[in-house]
Amino acid sequence: MATHRGLKLIASRRRKPGGDFGKYGLNDAKGAPVFGVDVNGLAASAEEVEEYLRGTASNAWSKSAGSVRARQKPKAAPKAAPAPKPKPRPRPRPRPRLEVKVANLLTGLPPAGHAEAFTELLARPGIRVERIVSRGQSTPEDAPMVQEQDEWVLLLEGAAGLRIEDSDEVTLQAGDHVWIARGQKHWVTWTAKDRPSVWLAVHLD
Repeated sequence: MATHRGLKLIASRRRKPGGDFGKYGLNDAKGAPVFGVDVNGLAASAEEVEEYLRGTASNAWSKSAGSVRARQKPKAAPKAAPAPKPKPRPRPRPRPRLEVKVANLLTGLPPAGHAEAFTELLARPGIRVERIVSRGQSTPEDAPMVQEQDEWVLLLEGAAGLRIEDSDEVTLQAGDHVWIARGQKHWVTWTAKDRPSVWLAVHLD
């Protein structure tokens, strides 16, 4: 270390009783005493000289390191975060090209009358769909219904009795459906009088 540069170790070689034999001291480059030298001669042991040198070296290193830390450049300020990009506006939904028309088979029922009310819902080659509303009507025994098409009929609401040729009468409640083959005689034996009975009939060629 530069702190120890120029120091000279002095060792006593005098063997006089009560003297400083085996003692050590330190002088600087000009011969002036630095450590372990007093009016009686040398006074420090080898261990004390070593400890002195270590202590001065440590102090010098701490001062040197402190000056280096003091000269360090200040840390740069952190960069500001970039501004968030604006979110793109959602595109407007395109207008639909098809308008869906919703209808209900159980609303807008015709008023009660002497005869059943038939409303055609769909007619295409080979198929015809209609709604039938009954209010207490029935088929005369001597005038059975006979059709040239197969018929699938569903009772949507109300109650009714139905008899097909060569079969017993069945009672239909809402949700019941029946298949009637073309040419088969059949009778609606009764329909509810206290509420409308609504049928959905599909005729197939």
